[in-house]
Amino acid sequence: MRFFWPVYFVSLAAGTAAVYTAAPLARPYLSAFVRTEPPAPAPARPAASMKAVPAREPAAAYQPAPEVSPEKAVPVAAAEELPPALNGIYLAQRGEKPGWGVTHQRTTYYTLEGARVGTVEGGVLLEFRGTRTSSKGAMVECVLFEHGTPSAPLLVGVKDVFLFTGSHTKLSPRQTADVQAYYTLNGKIANRKNELLQMAAAKNPFFTEYNAAHKALMAHIERAQELAARRDKATELEKTRIEDQLREMKVAETPLRAAYDAKHLKFRTWKQEHANELGKPEDDSFVKQWSGQMAELRPRIPGLAY
Repeated sequence: MRFFWPVYFVSLAAGTAAVYTAAPLARPYLSAFVRTEPPAPAPARPAASMKAVPAREPAAAYQPAPEVSPEKAVPVAAAEELPPALNGIYLAQRGEKPGWGVTHQRTTYYTLEGARVGTVEGGVLLEFRGTRTSSKGAMVECVLFEHGTPSAPLLVGVKDVFLFTGSHTKLSPRQTADVQAYYTLNGKIANRKNELLQMAAAKNPFFTEYNAAHKALMAHIERAQELAARRDKATELEKTRIEDQLREMKVAETPLRAAYDAKHLKFRTWKQEHANELGKPEDDSFVKQWSGQMAELRPRIPGLAY
């Protein structure tokens, strides 16, 4: 009895290990000794009690976006265009170097040597090259793009153009067209006002003599300015001769200016006394129409309309 319990526990452990080891190996031979029946199928449901399950609809095919008529279509360029300021384009201030500009009224252009070539209207783009001084005042050296074709380098008056920083090539086609349309209208208004003022001046009995005195004085002043420009580049001997001419012209200018002032006073006095008989250019139908069109364009070209 002393070895009963040790023998018992050893036999129990050995038998348990044998069962766990041999049982998986005996599974293939089990059906030969034990008859097993397959599980009975579940009873079929009556047709009336069965709920119809809706068929799953196939995924919808890709439908292209509806076509937009040309009138409502937004051009890609218009959707991607930036305000001019974000492209570094704004009115050039003193000390800033312009890159381009546009004529805002009719202007005369000259060769680089100073010979008069012709005129262009407002709304013509230009590429800035530099500035010069001349007998006609401050000038801009530039390339004009009249009808989109670049010209040879020319000179135009600073007072007839607006100059901007950056490059006009960074503007979208829509912005470029609006800038040109805006300043074309501005030039047409300036031309119309000048025409109306000349028509009103023609009614003034002192206009003819006043106009003649004005032309005589201005021609004399321009001649003196040309001589002064030549003097600055002349040799010492020629410079002395030109200075003598300038002194003579200075003396001759006194009676010309006195005649101009007297005739201008008569012209101005009559104009003030008959102001109610002369129409105002701002009331002209064409001026009103073009001004309205400019007002519509102004918000379309922020920072470029002046």
